[in-house]
Amino acid sequence: MTLNAILSCALALQQLSIQPFPGAVGQAVTIRAQGTAGPLAGLPIQVELEGGVPQPVGATGADGTLVFTPQQPGYHVFAAVIDGVRNVAPVAIVPPRRRSWLALATVPLGLALLWSAFSRARGRRGP
Repeated sequence: MTLNAILSCALALQQLSIQPFPGAVGQAVTIRAQGTAGPLAGLPIQVELEGGVPQPVGATGADGTLVFTPQQPGYHVFAAVIDGVRNVAPVAIVPPRRRSWLALATVPLGLALLWSAFSRARGRRGP
């Protein structure tokens, strides 16, 4: 890497940022590209999945953002070349959360058993 590239990486405010972190499968992830002069429009973004093969996901809009919806869990690395420097932004994509309906049924059952136990204990104490 040349000294010019190293200095531009260290001094410039070039970056890719990901929101939300971590992401979830089926949930939109926003990639924001920022250069030294502000948001970068029309910047091609690639994603590398765990296999390491880069795949294009699109280009940023006028506000410098790109919305991507991941379809599989794992470690995703988004990459773009800004002013001749490759910028990367890793993000973990987790499986979608499953709501446990069993918990909604067991909490009232637990409270009913607790009430029953306290009622029995109170009755055994005597007057």
